[in-house]
Amino acid sequence: MGSNPPVRISFISALHNCLPLTKAMLESLEATVDLSDKEVVLIDDASSDGTSDYIDTLKERENFRLLNNSENQGFAISNNRAAESASGEILVFINNDLEFSPDWLAPVVTALENEPQAGAVGNVQRNFKSGLVDHAGIYFDLEGLPTHAHKNRANPPRGKIIERNAATAACLAIRKETFAEIGGFDTSYRNGCEDVDLCMKLKSRGYRIYVALDSVIRHHISVSPGRNLHNDNNTKIFRERWSAFAKPFGEQEWAREYFRRYARFWWRINPSLACKALSRLIFPT
Repeated sequence: MGSNPPVRISFISALHNCLPLTKAMLESLEATVDLSDKEVVLIDDASSDGTSDYIDTLKERENFRLLNNSENQGFAISNNRAAESASGEILVFINNDLEFSPDWLAPVVTALENEPQAGAVGNVQRNFKSGLVDHAGIYFDLEGLPTHAHKNRANPPRGKIIERNAATAACLAIRKETFAEIGGFDTSYRNGCEDVDLCMKLKSRGYRIYVALDSVIRHHISVSPGRNLHNDNNTKIFRERWSAFAKPFGEQEWAREYFRRYARFWWRINPSLACKALSRLIFPT
């Protein structure tokens, strides 16, 4: 960064192939955020489609920091390395398959700085194809396993801020010192559950997770190569480490969230689960 003053916000994006999406994401970022006093940290995770050559063309940009992995390391290792390299006080993790809306950043940063015990702040993400909400935080089921909240709804919850028990790191803000304090993303996972695990570490230390509802972006869902190859093992690790901790969250939120999730697709409701959810709403424990 030369003699420039320290930046306050570092955007971090781990890249693996999907070069057209990366280009579109960066164009969208520059169109919606003044980067003159911020930093963009890009780490290419051994792409084979020209991504490394492309980010090399950005090396003369004052506000870009560029890293490369010689071998594919996955989400956790790549983002941890980029975070360690970042100079910003606030880290904003962003996937390379996002499209940003005007004024999306300020609500996230404001919530991180002003909400009580804020550990991390996410935002509302709409499915790029359908336009429906894909994510407005994460809730837990009765087994202590995570599911996206408000998925497939036409609109997000009302208000400016909502507290959730977890949020996706597809777009997530956290202070760098907090990220370092909890050890970053756990490298036991491979391209899945790292973000929910991060939120559990925050929650277990007394931090709180928020979603900034005025910040709305679009997300190409699960298009990264190898995104779902390790789901079973990731779930196994998370279940062993955190399901007991997260089950009380599920007891509080699962029944209502179950009906919200299937409100637009009522024919997909599982009758036995619907009866269980209804019973819990009528006769809460």
